[in-house]
Amino acid sequence: MTVQTIYIARHGYRSNWLPEGPYPSPPTGIDSDVPLAEHGVHQAKELAHYLLSIDNQPELIFSSPFYRCVQTSKPIAGLLEVPVLVERGIGEWYKPDRPVIPVPATIDVLNNFFKPMINEEWESCLIPSDKGETEADIFDRCKRFWPLFIAKVEKEFPNVETILLVTHAASKIALGLNLLGLKTCRDFIDDEGNTIRCGSCSLDKYELIKPKKNSDNNESDEEDAEDIPFEKRKWVLTMNGNTEFLRGGEEMDWNFQRNVEAGSNADVVARSSGNNASNSTETETEIETETIYVSVDLPSKSYKKKTELPRTAMFQYSGLETEAPLFKIGDKVYEGNWQKFLGTEIAFPDAATLNKKTAYTSTDTATPTEDRHNEEKEYEENEDEDEERKVDSNKTELENAEKIYRITDRIGLVNLRPI
Repeated sequence: MTVQTIYIARHGYRSNWLPEGPYPSPPTGIDSDVPLAEHGVHQAKELAHYLLSIDNQPELIFSSPFYRCVQTSKPIAGLLEVPVLVERGIGEWYKPDRPVIPVPATIDVLNNFFKPMINEEWESCLIPSDKGETEADIFDRCKRFWPLFIAKVEKEFPNVETILLVTHAASKIALGLNLLGLKTCRDFIDDEGNTIRCGSCSLDKYELIKPKKNSDNNESDEEDAEDIPFEKRKWVLTMNGNTEFLRGGEEMDWNFQRNVEAGSNADVVARSSGNNASNSTETETEIETETIYVSVDLPSKSYKKKTELPRTAMFQYSGLETEAPLFKIGDKVYEGNWQKFLGTEIAFPDAATLNKKTAYTSTDTATPTEDRHNEEKEYEENEDEDEERKVDSNKTELENAEKIYRITDRIGLVNLRPI
């Protein structure tokens, strides 16, 4: 079997990003090896619960050896019941002109904080330079990393199809751009100038495009990707910097265009200066917005078949304020018309179905929802009592309750034919 799905996550919110101290010392004693802030720990838990709620769950977690990444991996490993394998090849990016190039802690040191979560048998595929790296160097590092890493994973864990990498912003970008076949760390991922989003605890998802066999008949049999060298495999980005599961949304997004090391003191100072400069005009230009939910009905030629959007299709729309908004789904264009519901439809944005996958295999095992809730509660009480979220005592129950939306309008779509 081959690796079919790769999730790549950035670590949670770092303690040195807080606006005010005190700032904790690095637990490992290594320069810049800072832990997460309490907010970052909560983000890691939210990411863990999101991954638990989806069908295609990671079967293995590979983490950068720096403390903040292993700390982010901890609640995920606990809920999914999968091990963490420390991989230096996805470690942090440090520029050559940095006064100190930190060398991450060893497995023995990390075990003082995270044992028995870490799988000690895994050996890193690649070691970053201890003299620092240029942008070209980190891109090349990730390019060399992928074929070595995937070959080793498929050899040592032949039943695993879905993996998660927990890393840093620069590495997350360089790893992703290499999967997409791009050339530099500053490349855009599409013609619209979009980049890979890198907020704290953001999640990317890459899926393998299954190749087709060349045959004379009309059958489109899929070729076994195991027989194809990694360099010739094609991947598609189906989730870019997802933070919908985080209460605070996207924070501390970074890209190479910022020209500072991600999360460094220079990065924090630059953001602070930018915020101070913009705060004076924000009150004058602030625009009030609201979130609305509508149902979109896709045209179908058969009432017996369910019409669904392909997971990789691009969904675009314009003119929602008009009577006939336009929609583009993949390469097809539709015109919409507003309609009122005859019945009632309810949206639960925070709802999630809990699923569980057995570690090291790709076979689903049924777990009762009630049991899973009990396991989550026990895990959080036993492992993270000191990190539980504090709710302001003067908040009402309504503010903390799950939000439920009644949908009153829908948009029916009809195909537009080219003139």
